[in-house]
Amino acid sequence: MSNPTYFYLPFLMLLIVVHLLFINQNTATATVNNDMVPFIRKSCAVTEYPDTCVSVLEGDPRSRIATDLKNLTKISMDIVYEEAIGLKSLFIKAGENVTDPVLKMNIGSCIGEFETCSFHMKTYGIPSFENGDYADAISQVTYCIDCSSNCTDTGTKLFNEEIETLFNLSTDVLGLSSMVPSRTNM
Repeated sequence: MSNPTYFYLPFLMLLIVVHLLFINQNTATATVNNDMVPFIRKSCAVTEYPDTCVSVLEGDPRSRIATDLKNLTKISMDIVYEEAIGLKSLFIKAGENVTDPVLKMNIGSCIGEFETCSFHMKTYGIPSFENGDYADAISQVTYCIDCSSNCTDTGTKLFNEEIETLFNLSTDVLGLSSMVPSRTNM
């Protein structure tokens, strides 16, 4: 009588070889796919503050579904507007119980700065961008850069991280918007 192991051994070896080939092919495919740079990271790589750009945009669900630079830039402008509104609210809340006149004045200055930023973004910047007037949109974003810088210069030392994020993202919006093709190039 023959040993049944010898009968099944070639089939077992064939299965192992096929299985190993299949695993190696999937691993190679996964490696290729993992090397692809996601859209947000690729777009942010050319900005002045890529870490801030990636962090803010990947944290916002709207930007994770953006399929082109124009939409990503528009979403970035919306976030700048929202961040300015948020900072204004933080300073209003912080100023409610302040008694030191210099600190109160500096907080009031920051409130005014973020009001200016949000006003320019909502009234001019975002609409200009949507209408294809990228030069005007960019000039409106610079208000947010200036406002962030001006608030930092007051020395309040309040919400420095949030102010820095707004400054960095506003600067990055300039970089993103400069890469959006104008209507004449589309």
